[in-house]
Amino acid sequence: MKLTLSIAVALTALYLQAAEPNPEFLAGRDYYAAAEFGKAAGRFQALCNTDHDAQACYWTGLSYERLADVKMPFGCRIDAKAHEYFAKATMLAPTVPLYRDALFDFLLDTTDCSRNALREASGMLSAMPESDPDYDRMRSRLEEESHVNASLETRAARLFLLIPRATYRVAALPADAHAKSRATARGLQTTDFQSAGQSF
Repeated sequence: MKLTLSIAVALTALYLQAAEPNPEFLAGRDYYAAAEFGKAAGRFQALCNTDHDAQACYWTGLSYERLADVKMPFGCRIDAKAHEYFAKATMLAPTVPLYRDALFDFLLDTTDCSRNALREASGMLSAMPESDPDYDRMRSRLEEESHVNASLETRAARLFLLIPRATYRVAALPADAHAKSRATARGLQTTDFQSAGQSF
């Protein structure tokens, strides 16, 4: 549902922005509408790289992001490509909030794929004036994501500390059991020898 809604919103923006689109852009738009995100990314990417078109770079990033969504849980490599093109769009058109916000939100949505995502998002926010209309929303999102990420790291650290203890206990059990088995065997052997001596 979320993916379908995102596609609908993106397509609305795409049709509004593309007043006189180039044929490659039209082809990319049609592929995107058909949910053929790999083909859409290829068309938009060609325009981004050859024409240095910020809009095409943005749509390349968006297409790769959607492709990563449908490839989960193996989408981190594709997300890296999405990040590259969202960043390029922002670099080519730094005054366009749409591109900046797309990169910022993308970073916060992919912290499981990149250890530097939160740091990069924090850097983006630090470079913004507090008077920016989106500043409070972005700061709130960053704080929320940082809190969630910190909680996950704390749980992972605790689990990491528990693993050696569990391993030690598991490793100790066979040794104890083995020692007891040897002691039992020796006791039985002694009893057998004593019984044999009595029989002679």
